[in-house]
Amino acid sequence: MPYTVNAYNNINATYDAGVAPSVIKFYERNFMKEVMPELIHNRDAQKRTLPLNNGKTIQFTRITELPAITEPLVEGVTPEGQKLIETAFTAMVKPYGGYIAVTDEFNWYLLGNKHKEASERLSRQAALSLDTISRDALHAGMNVQYAGSNTSRGTIAPTDKLTYADIKKAVRTLRRANARTFSDGYFHGILHTDVYYDLTSDPMWTDVAKYQTTEKVEKYELGKIYKVRFFESTNAKVFTAQTYITGTTSEIAASAAFDRANRELKTNATISPDLARALTGLMVNVQYTKNSANVVTPMCIESVDYEAKKIKFRWVPDKAVTDEWTTAQSTKIVPYGGGASGAPVYSTLIYAENSYGSVELGGTGRNVEIIVKPTGSSGSDDPLNQRGTIAWKVKGFCTVILNDNYIVRLESGATA
Repeated sequence: MPYTVNAYNNINATYDAGVAPSVIKFYERNFMKEVMPELIHNRDAQKRTLPLNNGKTIQFTRITELPAITEPLVEGVTPEGQKLIETAFTAMVKPYGGYIAVTDEFNWYLLGNKHKEASERLSRQAALSLDTISRDALHAGMNVQYAGSNTSRGTIAPTDKLTYADIKKAVRTLRRANARTFSDGYFHGILHTDVYYDLTSDPMWTDVAKYQTTEKVEKYELGKIYKVRFFESTNAKVFTAQTYITGTTSEIAASAAFDRANRELKTNATISPDLARALTGLMVNVQYTKNSANVVTPMCIESVDYEAKKIKFRWVPDKAVTDEWTTAQSTKIVPYGGGASGAPVYSTLIYAENSYGSVELGGTGRNVEIIVKPTGSSGSDDPLNQRGTIAWKVKGFCTVILNDNYIVRLESGATA
């Protein structure tokens, strides 16, 4: 029978009797060593431990800053106390995992090259998977700026490159929102390798090689420009022309006016539980027809009530926009697409402290499992003891924006 131990860095390792402990420890150490540094889009998140027996949701809280006090104290009179104003954000956690099936060609009692290769590739897969989940969640905000003079993604061409002026505008947006820098005195940014190629030609760019010797350089850090320290990710978001919202669903028709108070749009479509689960957390475009032209508004789906056919969004756009979301305007939900003529559009994130939260990996929540099953562990399903598996599993994971005003998404073109 498989059993579980509280292993390296509070990871659960599940395996059958007969597997060499050295093999298990190797997988555990390798997993955390490979995964944690690669989570670029998760590095600055507020972390929350996933409670046991908490269902499929986790709650994050945003606390509103206290206002200025301009009235002087009255002699001998104690003023009324203040209350913290909290905004709760509920997010759906989902399990993720993958495995490699191995044969009796693997020697489970010696650490050979095949063990190492399998473990490394599973760890890289886990890192890429979790980083992509966090990346997509960070693109669920509506605080968007477009390179140059563009006012929408659909007009961005490869020649509309990110500039020093664009970054200054993003920093100004964060400062206007009274967003705080990190402890290093900078806002942080994540950009794609192609955008970095263009930005380094700007005379205002300071490469890490030119940092003062007292500054600590972190992994994947590239340099800084105007109060922003940038980190490189080949997994940074690139928007391209899309056919489907998710799976084979190309559009979802609406059937009623937008319920602004509840941030809900009713649909005509039949939505299965699986489709509802896939839609949750996705960025989509809400499209409507106005004056014979299609107008789109980017929105993030927070939850889906498939029985009531209601889709709830995380953020509410301007009232003038939502007033157009009526049956008469042929409203529908469509994929979140690319730039001019389908050109790829690159996203650069610039964000402040306490802008987003995520579920903790490892830690006291023991959210990560390493599962090793040797050849012969399947009983009669494997009569010749030929097959085994190595797997990673995260029981519940999600990332959510806590303050939309603290993250700016800069969309631009880039040199191919």
